[in-house]
Amino acid sequence: MAARTTIAEPAEKWTGALEASRDRLLAAARGGGHGVAVLAHATAGRIVAAWTLDPAPIDPATHLEQTHTRGRRHLRRLLDQPAGAEVRSPMTNQLFARLTQSPDPIKRRRIDYTSVTSYTYTPRKPLRRVLDHALDHLNQIDQWQHWRHEGVVPVPTDGWAPSTVTLPEDRLPLTATDLEAWLWRIDQAMRLLTQRVAGLTDDDFDWQPPDGGWPLRRVLHHVARSELLYAASFDEALPEDPVARYMEADARFSKRLVAAGVTTDEQLIVFPDPYGTFFAPAAVVAEVLALESELLSQVTT
Repeated sequence: MAARTTIAEPAEKWTGALEASRDRLLAAARGGGHGVAVLAHATAGRIVAAWTLDPAPIDPATHLEQTHTRGRRHLRRLLDQPAGAEVRSPMTNQLFARLTQSPDPIKRRRIDYTSVTSYTYTPRKPLRRVLDHALDHLNQIDQWQHWRHEGVVPVPTDGWAPSTVTLPEDRLPLTATDLEAWLWRIDQAMRLLTQRVAGLTDDDFDWQPPDGGWPLRRVLHHVARSELLYAASFDEALPEDPVARYMEADARFSKRLVAAGVTTDEQLIVFPDPYGTFFAPAAVVAEVLALESELLSQVTT
């Protein structure tokens, strides 16, 4: 069974440290040559913290079901976007690299935060990403089971394009007929995934691949988190101004941090980041402070 998070400490304990870090970062961003980059990465850090502190059921199947219900409402509203609409993701490639690096300090590489690589969403792109992501990880379940029980090492089947890639078809207009067809395919994929997951045991979820890859529990919480992030890319878009963008991410993080302190039924609740790693609220705060300290060290030295 995966380790469970604890929700024992009030948010007030961390407020002072977070506010001080925020003020130092804003001052450095206004006075330094890499201010826009610093704010972009800090915004990504605080919005990922907000996403992580959205409480989730510890059971992966329940998390997938609940997230799909929420995500589908966002997907329906993609039809409201005007032709040619495009929104920038809060994530940066640099923060992605940080969050998915090996926990082994020897294998971790220094990340250059003085530049920014990011990507955008069009109204059609979240639909593609939700569907491809569900199908990819549905296939992964059987691969992991064959690997575990029969020693058959998986052969990568990646044929999808990630969020960092915008395909020509992503820029096509989205009609009501298109949306209904997409939602039918997504519903079927999520139904199949949830049914498959419901038949797994804790041993299946927590089996550690020999190469150090992700256990299925982490994979499935990652799928659930990602569906909502893709689906809500327009509904929860941040302002374009770099300072306003950071401040809005900070406000959302602060709201979630306070709520995490009063969450009940903690034995049934976890806080997975977008990549399926469980965090306690204190550890989420520590990650934000560590990232912003690292950003400051790069722009002030």
